[in-house]
Amino acid sequence: MDSLFSSLPLADSEWIGALVVFLIFGGGTAVVKIFETMARSKVEIAQLRAGQQTSAQNSGELSALRQEVRLLRDELSSLRDTATQYDMSFDSALQRMDRRVEQVEQTQRQQIGM
Repeated sequence: MDSLFSSLPLADSEWIGALVVFLIFGGGTAVVKIFETMARSKVEIAQLRAGQQTSAQNSGELSALRQEVRLLRDELSSLRDTATQYDMSFDSALQRMDRRVEQVEQTQRQQIGM
């Protein structure tokens, strides 16, 4: 073990003393903050990965939903066109009946007026 630590630059007794003083007088909080930041980053990365997996799963469902909405819009447009055609047909039938009624009334007025 001594050979492992002796190769490190902090293995000298001067560095160890300085390191201990640093950790006691505020360096410990810096180290704690570094570990907190690393832990928070790992949690955020895990959340992002989970979100990407969920997004990939929802992507297929979203695509199917978009297709369904597109089909419903097409069907609604078709129904609107059909309703417009019926409305126009009904309107023209009413106009024809109105002309017929006017013609009958005019014929009756002529017969009464004679």
